[in-house]
Amino acid sequence: MTSSADPELRPASAADALAVYFLYKALFQEHIEKIWGWDEVWQQGNFAEEWQTAETRCAYSGSRLAGYVQLKREPDHLYLLSVALGPDFQGRGIGRRIMTGFQEEAVQAGLPLRLSVFRTNPRALAFYKSLDFRVTAETEEFHRLEWCPAGWNCPRPDQ
Repeated sequence: MTSSADPELRPASAADALAVYFLYKALFQEHIEKIWGWDEVWQQGNFAEEWQTAETRCAYSGSRLAGYVQLKREPDHLYLLSVALGPDFQGRGIGRRIMTGFQEEAVQAGLPLRLSVFRTNPRALAFYKSLDFRVTAETEEFHRLEWCPAGWNCPRPDQ
């Protein structure tokens, strides 16, 4: 059940970019530091590039950014480049509702839904597994996951 206070996703605008970057940094810097080290200049440049190439949607609760999602539409799948929900909004079912919406979008597109999770983030991995994502590949840095509706014959990704 969705509460009227629950944030809803809307397309991001240029005015959202700085707040989204600060949320990205707050949520992912710890993981990135453990894996590669944090280079602020590189991170800002990479973020700017991803902002241009991905479809970004923001979730606001009033005037406060609750989270964001970045989606890339590939010919054979939808790829969630970044899924982020601020700590005050986690554990309330909001992320599950957002992800269910993307699963519905994948069904409508007739494509599997893929994403990657930092290996340093077991909580996120457990969350996606609870939504029936399956691990399709592992690297030193990431778990690669895919969600495919029951009954679909989704090929394993080459990654």
